[in-house]
Amino acid sequence: MLDLAIIGSGPAALTAAIYAARAGVKTEVFEKAKIGGALTEIDRIENYPGFVGAGSGLAENLKKQAELAGAKISYGTCEKITTADASVELMIDGELTNARAVIVATGSEPKTLELDTTTPISYCAVCDAPLYKGKNIAVIGGGNSAVQEALYLSEIVNHIVLYSHSGLKADAVLIDKIKAAGNIEIHENAMPTKAELDALDGVFVFIGKRPATTFLPADLLDDKGYIVTSDFAAAPGIFAAGDVRSGSTKQAITAAADGAAAALAAVEYLKR
Repeated sequence: MLDLAIIGSGPAALTAAIYAARAGVKTEVFEKAKIGGALTEIDRIENYPGFVGAGSGLAENLKKQAELAGAKISYGTCEKITTADASVELMIDGELTNARAVIVATGSEPKTLELDTTTPISYCAVCDAPLYKGKNIAVIGGGNSAVQEALYLSEIVNHIVLYSHSGLKADAVLIDKIKAAGNIEIHENAMPTKAELDALDGVFVFIGKRPATTFLPADLLDDKGYIVTSDFAAAPGIFAAGDVRSGSTKQAITAAADGAAAALAAVEYLKR
């Protein structure tokens, strides 16, 4: 029986692990893919106080600090969460795990886009950029993520055509950078045709994200799939933190703050 199980390993999850473990709570983090979550897919972070660099670097720092505090970090996919008497039951890779409390910090996953094209489609620039060195690609999206990823890709590929169905919505500093880039062609209020996409070597889509909550009971979620919380609690013994929580601002720094607050709330719950 764990005191606290944490699902996910992004900034919210790892910060929660640090706070809980330091409070003497037996804590285990479960991650289904990469430790650090979406942080590992960010080429450069410039708005996290005290840290500037690759997202993977911040993720590694958080992981080391959580382990130093005493948290255990494991790989495993959470398939279901249910409450049972005074504990929470988690189905991890087909096996039952019991915890007195759980913090769900599974973050979000990319929204997909149905495109009529034979050109390969990617949702991760850091993962797939090396495949398109010196080639011509499209980037679809107009927010901060799309512009940041386009800037990263511009240093690797030959030419980028960026399509935004509306005007660019990224921060002004990012818009200035992308307009100054010499190999990025911007099409606002436009979407690519099949012929335009078929003429390119690759397509990168960054049109936002959706919460990774399909394994949770529907009564914990709002109409968009985010976890509804009150003081970070979704139900007795079940807490949420980070991008997965309804009302989150979807920034690494606020996810970390959520993780700290959710851990403190969980510790108080365990004391009671």
